[in-house]
Amino acid sequence: MATHYSCYFPKVVAFVCGLAVLVLLLIALASSTWLDSEGFQQGLWFYCVRQGFEGPLPPLIPERVGCHTEPYKVYILVTGALCAAALLLDFMATFLLGIALCMKKIDRKIKLYKMAKSLFFIALLSAVSGLTLFAVQFSLEYRQWGRRSFEFGWAFGMAWGAVVFLFGTLLLLCCDQETDNVYYAAKSSLDDS
Repeated sequence: MATHYSCYFPKVVAFVCGLAVLVLLLIALASSTWLDSEGFQQGLWFYCVRQGFEGPLPPLIPERVGCHTEPYKVYILVTGALCAAALLLDFMATFLLGIALCMKKIDRKIKLYKMAKSLFFIALLSAVSGLTLFAVQFSLEYRQWGRRSFEFGWAFGMAWGAVVFLFGTLLLLCCDQETDNVYYAAKSSLDDS
């Protein structure tokens, strides 16, 4: 009986990792701390200027205290769209993985695992593409921003943490694929006899 449950363990851990990705990406997408400077924070959807901020603001940003919607730049919008797509894909993959864990029919279970793996992979590509685009584009326009003390904020780090969990989820599902194939072959041979 212990071997029956041990074949589910990597998939249960992958499911928990998928849930962690959801939480991390939700927090990262909602935050204004993708870029941080003393008194200024830049997010994907808005920026915030604190009272007492000294120094020049990035180009095209008016000097108003408080949080305001972004004068949108294409790379920030694309990053937001790619990370939102990764969030949606991870939600669908985690949902399919949860359904697969509850199913009794092995052939359907394996199909759902494969679909979840594909969605996790596309989510990983989407998130990595968006985060890389954000980092590269910011580094290209860094000198135009006027201040030398900008750094990537904690929300950007959380988004990369989500990428690590996505990679771990895929690794767990891909490494455990052989267990499903052996279990399916053994069950099929027992059903045939």
